[in-house]
Amino acid sequence: MIRKAVPQDLPALLAFLQPRVATSLFLSGNLHDHGLNATGNRTATQFWIAESDGKIQAVFGSSEAGYLMCEAPVFDLGWSADLRRAMAGRKVIGLSGEVGQATVFRAALGLADHPASFEDVEPHFLLKLDDLIIPDGTTQLRAPGDADLPQLVAWRLAYDQEVFGEDDTAENRCKSEQRVSDLVQNGRLRLLTHQDAPVAPVAMTGFNAALPDIVQIGSVYTPPKHRGQGHARRALALHLAQAHAAGVKSAVLFASGPAAVRAYASIGFKQIGEYAQVAFAHRFTLGDPT
Repeated sequence: MIRKAVPQDLPALLAFLQPRVATSLFLSGNLHDHGLNATGNRTATQFWIAESDGKIQAVFGSSEAGYLMCEAPVFDLGWSADLRRAMAGRKVIGLSGEVGQATVFRAALGLADHPASFEDVEPHFLLKLDDLIIPDGTTQLRAPGDADLPQLVAWRLAYDQEVFGEDDTAENRCKSEQRVSDLVQNGRLRLLTHQDAPVAPVAMTGFNAALPDIVQIGSVYTPPKHRGQGHARRALALHLAQAHAAGVKSAVLFASGPAAVRAYASIGFKQIGEYAQVAFAHRFTLGDPT
């Protein structure tokens, strides 16, 4: 049976997600940040659970921004009709998850052939921060300030164009601005600078999701004129070292290309699987005719 999660489910929901946090950090992080079935923020998430014999078998989520997520290590296709009924009416723009789970989740919702502007399967990496390797260098991290925001929005838009193939539109600029604003407000964005030029950043790094003991990296970007100097890997390593000092034990990320894979491997990340990301061509409502 698929049903909407209720507050009484929270202990069992957390117990289900915790040992699977490496593949469900968006679900777990959004739950940690906003609570169960919250609203009012683009990452606030509604939750549904699949039960069998009174035990949670899978968790499905839909963020306010329109991103679908799942943690379903055993996915029963017999859930498909219930799942579509339960999630009908949710606005959708994208979907992500461990590649096997995400593929079945998408099919169960009837979205296997829905037009997408971006689809990718990326290597999924994990690092125990005790094994973090910090590259040598004199560059240093700092938190962003208000004066950095125009530059950061431009960088985030450039990142979205490079990684996701997004166009430079007013809507996408607004989305990039919101993403940067969220990272700055929650203290999860850092800038790399030279010691003799601390005002001018050369790279950025952020945590897209975070729990007290694990973080998920995102928004790692170096503008073209500063590439080839190891800035991204040093920025990320220094940021993770700060997190480790604050008690974080592990980090996960998805690599968007061979250069990123080499950079992440050089600071200690090991591949644990593959992760699927889909951006649909147009925002739509689940259950509407397509």
